Amino acid sequence: MNQAIQFLEDEYFDAEKQAVIFSALESGHKLTCAISAAVLGDQFGEGDPLSLFEQNRWDIEELAEKAITSQLDDINGCYWLSI
Repeated sequence: MNQAIQFLEDEYFDAEKQAVIFSALESGHKLTCAISAAVLGDQFGEGDPLSLFEQNRWDIEELAEKAITSQLDDINGCYWLSI
């Protein structure tokens, strides 16, 4: 795992975006990451999006790390994860 990327435990469900939003620090810069409830459900099964996120945190953080190192952020600087 890349030691320059650290994930914060600040995740929350954004009802408007229908996604779990969480943060990472890369070399001291705070980054925003997101994974939609639909992607969580497709990948990890039915359930509350925050619970699915928490139960699969390591896998999701690994995906986020790949998105960050590949610079796959959107126009707003958010790293949306797709599986």
